Amino acid sequence: MRNWLLTLGVLLAMLQCATQARCEIYSLDEAREMYKAGKYAEAAPTFAHELKRKSNNGSLNHWYGVCLYETGRSEEAVPYLIKGASRRVKLSNYYLGKAYLSLYKFDDAINAFTAYFDILEDDDKEPTDENNRLLSSAKLGKRMLRGVEQVQIIDSISVDSLSFINHYKLSQEAGRLVGCDDLPKDLQVDSSMVAFMPQRGDMIYTAIKSQSGNYDLQQSGRLLGGEWSTLQSMSEALNNDDNQRFPYLLNDGQTLYFAQDGESSLGGLDIYVTMFNSERGDYMLPQNIGMPFNSLYNDYMMAIDETTGVGWFVTDRNHIPGQLTIYLFIPNANKKVYADIDEDSLRNLAMLTSIADTWQEGSDYTDLLAAVNAIKTDAANFKQPEFFFVLCNGIVYTNSSDFKNDVALKYFNQARSAQRKLDDKQAALSDLRKRYVAATQSDKAVITEQILTLEEELLNVTEQPVVYENRARNAELSFINANN
Repeated sequence: MRNWLLTLGVLLAMLQCATQARCEIYSLDEAREMYKAGKYAEAAPTFAHELKRKSNNGSLNHWYGVCLYETGRSEEAVPYLIKGASRRVKLSNYYLGKAYLSLYKFDDAINAFTAYFDILEDDDKEPTDENNRLLSSAKLGKRMLRGVEQVQIIDSISVDSLSFINHYKLSQEAGRLVGCDDLPKDLQVDSSMVAFMPQRGDMIYTAIKSQSGNYDLQQSGRLLGGEWSTLQSMSEALNNDDNQRFPYLLNDGQTLYFAQDGESSLGGLDIYVTMFNSERGDYMLPQNIGMPFNSLYNDYMMAIDETTGVGWFVTDRNHIPGQLTIYLFIPNANKKVYADIDEDSLRNLAMLTSIADTWQEGSDYTDLLAAVNAIKTDAANFKQPEFFFVLCNGIVYTNSSDFKNDVALKYFNQARSAQRKLDDKQAALSDLRKRYVAATQSDKAVITEQILTLEEELLNVTEQPVVYENRARNAELSFINANN
């Protein structure tokens, strides 16, 4: 008992010391230096102390308001910044706009930024790119707030930012998310890569840096021999001067979710959706999916598991150092937005202040979450594809066990064997041609004979893999039709 009380006493003393350190009062000059150095938490108590004596001082109100805003206390910052602006402190309107923006009070933010722009104009100065971006975000936020989707957010998880994909529990049918180390060696371009691989394992979708320094959406296909094609652009219609990252393709093979920043983004990365247009052979114009999925910060890696009926996305909107928040939600078949709701409640729903506010009355998500958490996502639990064989009409075989007919499987194995022999001969021919270039004149005659012989052999076997594949396909389809 005595040891327990001693430990408690030590902890209380440590807490008291920490509190005193945070609330230490410095001279005003020292506090201003801290403020300039970005040490807002340390400077704030001194400004608060000084305001008790000089409550109408414009600079003190501005400094303290900025300290409150920079330490995540925007609501408290507003009255001090308003007073600073009323005392003609030029930057007060700028920070007031940022505070209102973080509170999703977009009309007030637009007014504050506009007032700041007027001050710049009076001083013959131009707004910076960052100034213009913040005003654009406020205007976009105002439009988005009118269409906040009524979606049930059933759970949230705080996870390490470097390994967030390990916490996605997707069924095999929904595919899987993989990091750089789990990609084929030839595709390991960037250690921070996150890629999506659909269930059949024949494609990889990811993003890599382009020559311009921005991230572009890329894809690679699995070849017949098991190798992977070189990464290439998913679409020139999608890849632009902004960053495009974190692709996820639905089971329909047409609906693509990805994240993008830029002028049409509310904050950092926003989540977008697009559809593949088969007539054009390219993707349609992407659409920002809006609130509550997107925020003033980075929101990305949207994945929808149509087997479990649960969607996932990740965000850094909650400002937890080194952590991200993963939200689980129930996707809507058709988008439904909130209506007849007061503005404060709408703002809280848009910001996901409390996920419980999004729940339907009487709903219980316990069983659904238990089923999701029971999913095993280790790579060993995924059926790795042996090959990629198109049977017909979108039916793709990836493992020997997919075949229903033994004769068809026999033919297909012959096709694979013929392909390996063909690859070996082509590799040998390529080697001979390289040797020919560096050979002496006497050796060239011998190598020429070998090349001619190998070229003749290749003519006889080039079509064999295709012949056996067609036999396998015909045998399998005949067996399926006969047994249906």
